[in-house]
Amino acid sequence: MTRTPFETDKLLQWLEEILATADGVDVDVIVVGRPHSRSSVQITLHDVPAPLGGLELRQRRND
Repeated sequence: MTRTPFETDKLLQWLEEILATADGVDVDVIVVGRPHSRSSVQITLHDVPAPLGGLELRQRRND
C-alpha cells in the first residue's frame, strides 16, 4: 500500500475544531505498536457534521 504524507498542521487544526464544537462525535483511536519499528495510529470519527466538516488536505511539499 502506498502512503502519501499530508499537511499534518491542517489535519490537527481541523480535528481540534471538530472535537471542540461538535456534540455527539464519537472518536475511536487505535495505536498499533511494533517493537523496533515505527508505530501506527488510526483515528476514526463517527457522526461528523457535514461532509467531513470541510476538511481539505493537500500533499505536503518537499522542501
